[in-house]
Amino acid sequence: MTEWTLCLDFGTAYSKAAAAPTGAWARFDPATVRPLMLAGEEAETNPFLLESAVFVDDQQVLFGSAAVQRADQFSGGKRRALRSFKTLLSVSDLDRALATNVPGSIDPHRLFQMRDLIVLYLAYLLAAINRAAGQDGDISQATGLKVRYAAPAWRDADSAGTHASILRLFGEAEALRNALGKKLLSPEGLSMALVTKAVPKAMAAPEPLEMSLIFEAPAAAAYTSIGLRDAGSHFIVVDMGAGTTDIAGLVRDRDGIQELADARYTLKQAGDFLDGIIANRVLKAASWARGTEAQTALWAMLMRQMADVKETLFAEGRVSIRAQGRGVTVAMRDIERDQDFREFIKTLEHAYEHSIAVVRGDALVRGRAEVEAIAVGGGAAAPFIQALVKQKYRGKPRVTARPATPDWAHAPVFAGNLAPVFPQLAIAIGGALAPDEMLAVNGGGVRRLAAGRNDTQAARD
Repeated sequence: MTEWTLCLDFGTAYSKAAAAPTGAWARFDPATVRPLMLAGEEAETNPFLLESAVFVDDQQVLFGSAAVQRADQFSGGKRRALRSFKTLLSVSDLDRALATNVPGSIDPHRLFQMRDLIVLYLAYLLAAINRAAGQDGDISQATGLKVRYAAPAWRDADSAGTHASILRLFGEAEALRNALGKKLLSPEGLSMALVTKAVPKAMAAPEPLEMSLIFEAPAAAAYTSIGLRDAGSHFIVVDMGAGTTDIAGLVRDRDGIQELADARYTLKQAGDFLDGIIANRVLKAASWARGTEAQTALWAMLMRQMADVKETLFAEGRVSIRAQGRGVTVAMRDIERDQDFREFIKTLEHAYEHSIAVVRGDALVRGRAEVEAIAVGGGAAAPFIQALVKQKYRGKPRVTARPATPDWAHAPVFAGNLAPVFPQLAIAIGGALAPDEMLAVNGGGVRRLAAGRNDTQAARD
């Protein structure tokens, strides 16, 4: 038996997790990489992606895809699921943000603060991780498990400075998971009576947890430079997720991987912004969808299918959609004509040019000949992101684009399931593989995979 390392990527739209034997970066074998099926084998969507969502219903609290589906049944924004946890956790005053009351559109009962719903979701997430890891014999029999979480370096040292507050949240969530067990994973969610009783108790007695923090850009560099201790000195990483597009520059030296602070950019336009542009273009092209009711129904259907819509649009340059018995086709060139999209691309290109100049300049000073460009996140396959990282530059150092999906993700051991979603899982996988010197905060500590004190009792309830 060996020690394993697990990394959690707490995403705006989806949460992901992956595990690997500790030290796997230097002794890499694709067969040892374990992306965890957080959504379960029965998931209607991708089993590796767990919806980051909580919905407060009349009598219960729902999580994940059940929360999203229930929220979709309401129109006009009168009732919404709480999402974008990652954005909330990035605010400058985290404790104050957590103490704010939840809007009535999310909590019609006026019972919860943001902290309550964050802890509830984290407990659900920890339960999903525990279930997935427990189903893997190698992980469940490991001598110990190091746990990390990935976060963007949005505020430089402040990102590491909030580590203690994040640990407290996870500790409260672990206490709640221990109390509720498998009930957290029930499609029916948790009853309001149970939630209002259990959450305060968990907050009053959090479990002591040791977790490390790795910034997302070093995690991307880790999977890109597996085992290459003497190569890949400089990196530029473009991470287009749902809520933000983050650009970071990195340099590897004797002390590990360091971020070049002057190269960092965060744009507030990302996947969700692009979704709105695509949906508006479809509505404009669908001349047969007239009236508020018809357009609202078409918009809701588009948002449910947006992941597939974008995948086809990016891969083939056009996508055809059928709704209400009719069809409509939108091409990528239609999106590129949109004024908001053009402004986004202009801002993105400006940010990238600034960042690549900083990274190349540092490489030149250090006498390095190459900079590696990497695209990760759900938007990695977008043609405009790929065009960005594949740009050619005169002189030295040269810029070499790394594939969004490495060759080893196609290994037979993954049976074709990993490669299609690798860009979305890249941060979690890289974070699990990364050596300790790439960590922003090393929490140390090794713990056994906890089954939860009340899992057995919960299964009988």
